[in-house]
Amino acid sequence: MSTSSHGHVDGGRAVPAAPHDAPHDSVTTAASGADIVLEPRHLRVTYGRGPGAVTAIGDVSFQVRAGEFVSVVGPSGCGKTTLLKSLSGLLRPTAGDVLVDGAVATGVSPSLAMVFQEYSRSLLPWQSVRANVEFPLRGARLPRAEVTARATEALAHVGLGDVDQAYPWQLSGGMQQRVAIARALAYRPTVLLMDEPFASLDAQVRAELEDLLLDIRAESGMTIVLVTHDIDEAVYLGDRVVALTHRPTEVRTTIDVDLPRSRDQVRTKALPRFVELRTQVLELILAERSASERTGA
Repeated sequence: MSTSSHGHVDGGRAVPAAPHDAPHDSVTTAASGADIVLEPRHLRVTYGRGPGAVTAIGDVSFQVRAGEFVSVVGPSGCGKTTLLKSLSGLLRPTAGDVLVDGAVATGVSPSLAMVFQEYSRSLLPWQSVRANVEFPLRGARLPRAEVTARATEALAHVGLGDVDQAYPWQLSGGMQQRVAIARALAYRPTVLLMDEPFASLDAQVRAELEDLLLDIRAESGMTIVLVTHDIDEAVYLGDRVVALTHRPTEVRTTIDVDLPRSRDQVRTKALPRFVELRTQVLELILAERSASERTGA
């Protein structure tokens, strides 16, 4: 594990350095207080050692409040998936910490669940839809009746209650991703992490699942962090958009999405304010892409 100016290593684990000035500009005030459920603090991820080492995440800090929907965007190759894996505990950062409910996470946190882009790879093709949804609950030593009840409720949430005995390979791509979402919901996490969950779906199915996600969030109050390349999606779904720089990644700015909370694919995206926000985020991404090309990052 390497060190950086943003933190040091103590006994094999990263210790954050003292706070310093936030990089770049800031549009909103950072969250504070007991409602913070997820916080990467001076996160740094470097692959390899020596001259060939590549720093994917340079210094990333932001906060996520309980019940908030945060979209994370950035130029291609900036390390968004690496960031999400670090937040989930699947990847140990080189330096810095991830705080979950105020405590430093030392591995995969039981408070978090993750939905991947490659839903077909995350599902077990030889297991039924119901068995796939129940799978992460089996190690939780829950009573069988509760496992069944949670799976039934989650499948109903995503509109798959009538196909619970089918196999994933018998379903469309959109339905398979619904299974992956149901599995995460059945786990009842504090925070749902999503890595480009709709990227491989056609536009109509993508819109349906975006609205499904908004419905689930409204009903459950679940905290959601979504990584996406789609700027329209980031603005449409998010309460805030965290915009990242090119590699080595930092947080360039955070933008409040001050749109009406009840959103509609047609009317919301026709609002002048939606267009303004979309343009603002797009300009940030294009500026970072140009900077990356100039520096060869």
